This record gives sequence, structure tokens and C-alpha cells, in this order.
Amino acid sequence: MKARGCALGCVGFAILVVIGSVLGYRLRRDWLPVLGHALDVAPELRPADTIIVLGGGDGDREDYGSALYRQGLALHIVSTGAPAGTDTAAVALIQRGIPRPAIVLANGTQNTHEDAVRSRQLMQEHGWHTALLVTDPYHIRRSLWTFRTAFSGTSLQVWPAPVVGGWFDADHWWQDERGFVAVNDEYLKIVYYLARGYITPAALTGQ
Repeated sequence: MKARGCALGCVGFAILVVIGSVLGYRLRRDWLPVLGHALDVAPELRPADTIIVLGGGDGDREDYGSALYRQGLALHIVSTGAPAGTDTAAVALIQRGIPRPAIVLANGTQNTHEDAVRSRQLMQEHGWHTALLVTDPYHIRRSLWTFRTAFSGTSLQVWPAPVVGGWFDADHWWQDERGFVAVNDEYLKIVYYLARGYITPAALTGQ
């Protein structure tokens, strides 16, 4: 009787899994966009001491950061993530009309946590207190939490400025490999950053 009951239980569980999978697939256009939009945050554009453009991406971040600079929202741009000892990030911004004296390089950073720590150091060295944070929409929530964590205990403030008009489509991210990888990576990295302490509970609530 025990074996039969176990077998029936396994069959029932398998049926539930199949039904759940079928329903999840059929309703994917309803719930998958929620996962994409959950990674984004509303922009908080305002005058700041500097604009921080995170490395990576395909040029959209540099385009948008440069546009914010031309709007007069800041007098300086910090660019992160380029190889140490190179001027490639500066060249990319100069090509977009940013004067070289306005550019501060945070070269050699390998991830968002290192971007945040190095940006904190540069802002303190230059006497800056506020920054607009530019990155792709799928990357902005984890980046904002990470920067808030790195800036905790200081007077520094950071406000989100997710790229507008870039390649990422939160409503259809699963329909191409690039979007699928980006969203899945972000959720895994959020868990990892929480585990490592790169994101604290206080940062999640904006405190």
C-alpha cells in the first residue's frame, strides 16, 4: 500500500508539474514582462556634480550619459570599466562631444561592486556629493542598490538614470538570446551580491 501511495503521489506531482508548465508557457506574455520591468527603476533626473557611466554595453550608455551632460545636468562624467592604463573610455566620450577635462576615468574595475567603490573614492577626492548613475535598464536596479551600499556612511547621493532608447526590451526580453542572458544573469547576480554583502537590506529600501 505504501509503494502504491508513493507511486500515486509521484504521478500526481508529475501531472501538476506538466499542468503548471503548460499554463506558464501559455501565459508567458503576461508574467515574463514583469520580470524584465522589475529590473528597471524610474529615472530621477536632476542636476548633479557628476554623471557616472558604467562600463559595458554597446555604446548606449555613453550615448545617454553624453546627452545628459549636454543637457547641463552635470559638469563631469566618470567612466568606469575600461582596461587599466588605457584612454579608450575617454576617446568614446570625446567622440560624443564631451571635452576631455570633464572626463574622469575609473579604469580597471571588473564588476559593478568595484565600479561603486572606485566611484566613491573619486567623488570624495574631487569633493563631489551627488551623481547620476547611467547604465542599461536591466542593470540599473542592481547597480543602484550596489552604489547605495558602497555610499552608505557617507554624504554621497546617487540617482538612477537608466538608458532611454537602448536595445533592451523589457516586454520581449526572452525572445532573443541577448535579452534572455541579460535578465537571467541579473537575477543570479542580485542573489550573489546579497550573499557577498555588496547589497545590504538598507539599500533595498533606499535608506
